[in-house]
Amino acid sequence: MNLRNKLIFQYVRQLFGFLLILLLFLIIAMLGLGWRIMNEQLAVDLSRLEASDLTLKMDYEGKRVRVEPEIEQSVARHQGWLQIIDKHGKILYNYRTPADVPSQFGPGEWISYVEDRDASPYHITHWVINQFDENMIILYGTPAPEKEMMKRLIAAKTGTSKETWDTLNKSFSQEKAWYLVYDHTGKLIHQWNHPRASAQLDMTEVLQNGETAKNVPVRITSRYDTKSDLTYVVGTPNPNYQSGVQETSEDAMVKETFLQIGVILILVVLFAGSWYAWRVGKPLLHMVNWLERLAQGRYEEPIGKKGKPIGRNWRGKEKKSFRVFKDVFDALRHLSETLRSNEKLQQEIEQTREEWITGLSHDLKTPLSSIYGYATFLESEQYEWDRKEVSEFGKTIREKSDYMNGLIEDLNLTYRLKNQALPMVKQPVAIVESIRRIVVDMVNDPSSSLHDIEFLANVQSLRAEVDPIWFRRIIVNILTNAIKYTPAGTHLLVEVQSIATDQFMVKIADNGPGMDETTLANLFERYYRGGHTGENTSGTGLGMAIAKQLVLAHGGEITVESKLGSGTVVVMTFPAVIS
Repeated sequence: MNLRNKLIFQYVRQLFGFLLILLLFLIIAMLGLGWRIMNEQLAVDLSRLEASDLTLKMDYEGKRVRVEPEIEQSVARHQGWLQIIDKHGKILYNYRTPADVPSQFGPGEWISYVEDRDASPYHITHWVINQFDENMIILYGTPAPEKEMMKRLIAAKTGTSKETWDTLNKSFSQEKAWYLVYDHTGKLIHQWNHPRASAQLDMTEVLQNGETAKNVPVRITSRYDTKSDLTYVVGTPNPNYQSGVQETSEDAMVKETFLQIGVILILVVLFAGSWYAWRVGKPLLHMVNWLERLAQGRYEEPIGKKGKPIGRNWRGKEKKSFRVFKDVFDALRHLSETLRSNEKLQQEIEQTREEWITGLSHDLKTPLSSIYGYATFLESEQYEWDRKEVSEFGKTIREKSDYMNGLIEDLNLTYRLKNQALPMVKQPVAIVESIRRIVVDMVNDPSSSLHDIEFLANVQSLRAEVDPIWFRRIIVNILTNAIKYTPAGTHLLVEVQSIATDQFMVKIADNGPGMDETTLANLFERYYRGGHTGENTSGTGLGMAIAKQLVLAHGGEITVESKLGSGTVVVMTFPAVIS
């Protein structure tokens, strides 16, 4: 998956996750709001609850109904009673049910009891619920003293009661109740205990504070007597009235809840935005910081306070927020490594160039001095040189020139080898025969006439892919170095062995004086114990360094073992044996 698709997938996934969390939050908030409203209604008046709310507060197990204590406490607090009956009128549950409430309802009796407000001295609220596929009816009743007072008032007015007006008025006063009587024109003709009564019948006041009103200070009931054409209005104090609790308290609660939800949503959005910016921005800032470091020439990944890369956790694994940019960070690591390698290579090239110039200047100084001296002699008019002397001067100048030419070639070769600029033309070569011929040539060389050189091989034929010219240079350089630094009569052994199916070894050993540890450690360093023009050899001091670089260029290895008085052993191993 490329970076574009990774980013699209991550952003869509995170957006979906955020919306899902937001939706869950809203659902929980709505459930919480519903729960608060239900508890508020339960505290104010049970009759305000919906049938679904009551269902949550009930359990129906077989023939037994269990109601949660909160419902019973609300019923008791309002001095009410509660009944649950099945669809056939059978009582399933009773709580604080008065004796004047039927214990069994006939088919139509409960309908009359509930619907006819004069049939019961209570305020009746009913719900039809379905619990476990069973239809049930819940009856909730609260005292309605105004109904009883209304009956007494009408009976006294119509003369159907023996109760006197004084007794009735006294009873109203004790209950802090009042009554009003209006004629057929709506004019007040009689009142008790309500001096501020309206002289004309106010229907709005009656309706606003009627029997269906819940949390009102005075409950008002009215009756119209068709026989006398009079209207009776009775008001009694509401014992369940809660001061400060309005009918619109649910609306206020809803507004408060939505305000809280809005504030929380803003905080959630701010938090989510900050988290998202941090999660996405941190990898981007890490990239920018990394690029700035690269521009400053520091080719390492930025690290945190604990000394570890910012994009990795304590286990060393890439952090989740960084994984989507894995391709980018891999490219930055590769770029850093490339720039670091290029810088190192550039430094090595500069160092090699400086060493080349320094070495060349050092090694050319002596032969140039000799050439300059002899040229001065020949130029001088103070002396007369015979032919023999001039010939000797010319020979010395030629030898020094040859030395300088060889030195320059060797320096160029080491420079090219160190920078891997030497072309290698590898081809199948008969290794045993090739080394044998090199040894024969060295034996026939006058410079090695005082040394005993021996050749051995544990195989008759061995072929490998090498560059013939540079492979010969390796053997010649090591043999020349051994002959140069060992006395006359030293025995040299050149041995070829096949040591594995894909390797062969060339060993050159002598029984000369050996080397001390310092010389051994610097054997392959350029110019260490290098030859000078006062010696009879034509060495440049670069032979062993060139030999090692050529061995490495062939994919081989070279090791040297030597101790003072024990001789020296040079072992070279090469890969890619053909047969």
